[in-house]
Amino acid sequence: MGKPSEVPPLKKAAIISLGCAKNQVDSELILGRLRRDGWTIVDDPERADAVVVNTCSFIEDARRESVDTLLEALEWKKRGQSRKVVAAGCLVQRHGEELADSLPDLDAMVGIDDIAEAERRIALPQAPATAKPPSSGSAQTLFTHHDPRVRLSAPWTAFVKISEGCDQSCAFCAIPSFRGRMRSRTIEDLCCEITRLADEGVVEANLIAQDTTSYGRDIGHHRGLADLIEAIEDLDRAPRWVRVHYLYPSRIDDHLLQTFASARRVVPYFDIPLQHAHEDTLRRMRRGGSATASLSLIERLRSTREDAAIRSAFIVGFPGESEQEFETLIDFVRQARFDVTAVFSYSHEDGTHAGRGEDDVPPEVKNERRQRLSDVASEVSESVNRERIGREVEILVENVDLQQGLVEGRWSGQAVEVDGCVIIEDTNAADHAPGSWMRCIIEDAGPGELFAQTIDDAQDLRAQRRSGV
Repeated sequence: MGKPSEVPPLKKAAIISLGCAKNQVDSELILGRLRRDGWTIVDDPERADAVVVNTCSFIEDARRESVDTLLEALEWKKRGQSRKVVAAGCLVQRHGEELADSLPDLDAMVGIDDIAEAERRIALPQAPATAKPPSSGSAQTLFTHHDPRVRLSAPWTAFVKISEGCDQSCAFCAIPSFRGRMRSRTIEDLCCEITRLADEGVVEANLIAQDTTSYGRDIGHHRGLADLIEAIEDLDRAPRWVRVHYLYPSRIDDHLLQTFASARRVVPYFDIPLQHAHEDTLRRMRRGGSATASLSLIERLRSTREDAAIRSAFIVGFPGESEQEFETLIDFVRQARFDVTAVFSYSHEDGTHAGRGEDDVPPEVKNERRQRLSDVASEVSESVNRERIGREVEILVENVDLQQGLVEGRWSGQAVEVDGCVIIEDTNAADHAPGSWMRCIIEDAGPGELFAQTIDDAQDLRAQRRSGV
């Protein structure tokens, strides 16, 4: 009798990364460990031996998308297109036992705590015995620049997670319950990573955390974010643009603003999720503040640099939100004149302070308020963008359409993936490559996009207009 045929070893892995940029960094760390241990990383999950779905568990819609994606991946496995399906990330960390019970065909589970064990868990041969939820539930893992990563963003941009977890106690947010208390990486470690990214050709580094303004407080840096910015400014090599996301409003002080004002690499882009404007709603959200305080902060932000851009996010339909409270929010967004405003309907989450009470704003009211605020925000954004007509800006090129003669990019006031873009008509589009820089003049604007021409084309057009051609 011949020997029984051996199952070929697992060689190819793919990841489907859901949720936020912070989750994307976790996905990059998982892929880095797999590649270090001999796996080939492929883009198409249907061609992979092992498919990892890095899940999101922030709100109900995110959980539903995560489960649907896992079910789709399990269908590929049934058809023989892949041999293993692995659940990873926030949903595993938060609802691991429930997930294992509801999807018994999963081959492995990798929680946030278990990223260091990702390759071992994925490579184990038995299934579904390895589909176990994470053991600790404490989310204490903190990576360093030594950890291998496979970046999933464009070659010219990267996300740098400066801390893990969160110490805030917002009533609507469950993240601290499964990502743990805030743990900051050291300034030295972050500077090593940022220097390496520059050496790899990255020209835009995006600093992210649940709350970047609290960075360093857990390790004795009470002015941690300002100290980090100053350290980045002093580096011999760093990306041309460094962008800071997720600023917590009450943590922004004069020293931090002055640090932004004097920075050369750190762009004057302020991503501040204010969540609401009415004082009573903010108190129930356990955020504090008021419309008056926020307008004062916005004025101070705009005074730092002439080219400052401000993005914010708001939740409508929070428990107890009255029509008058919502109208205060509408008026505030009109006065604040944000460059970009994101609007979300409240999601009632177990494990949160608000989740203990009644979700008393009907879904149809939430949807109607979300649409009303989104419409106002869009009108404001278009008005703010139109004020930039005639300005000269520097663009980071991201896409080139040779057939249409179009170049698409972003100016420093537009963050990757979440904001709009600049579209430039250029008959010499072939001269520009993604990841390069160009200067242009804004000629028109909408609520999301800015439309521009190269400086030479714009000057020629103006000369023609003056001569009456």
